[in-house]
Amino acid sequence: MSSGSNYDELYMKLLDRAYTLITPRIQRRQEIPRLSIQVQPKKTIIQNFRDVAQRLNRDPTHIARFFLKELALPGSIDGNTLVLYAERSPRTLEAVYERYIKFYVECPVCHSIDTYLERDGRIYVLVCTACGARTPRKGIS
Repeated sequence: MSSGSNYDELYMKLLDRAYTLITPRIQRRQEIPRLSIQVQPKKTIIQNFRDVAQRLNRDPTHIARFFLKELALPGSIDGNTLVLYAERSPRTLEAVYERYIKFYVECPVCHSIDTYLERDGRIYVLVCTACGARTPRKGIS
């Protein structure tokens, strides 16, 4: 009987340790950086674009291509900013940003944002560092 209770005690200690190592999902969502958007006449600027790309562990050109394709706008990366050559509301840009995060950043299995993209031909593979899941994703054409 004592060996069974030792296993139970060890199991509970290991379970407590695992729960302390795992960051709750609510905290993870707060780690996603917000876009700093400035609307000017005939253009819209995302001021912290490279910082956001770095925090999401993504290539800035990949995110920029997604934005430009989704919004059907011309634009360019200029230093730390993404310049879109048209006026768009911050709400519109944040909706596109949320779609990017949902499709190319967030793990569909554990909902972690600790992921990276691998290229396999024309297909991207979303690899989660938290749970190890590998999810194929369509490329941006």
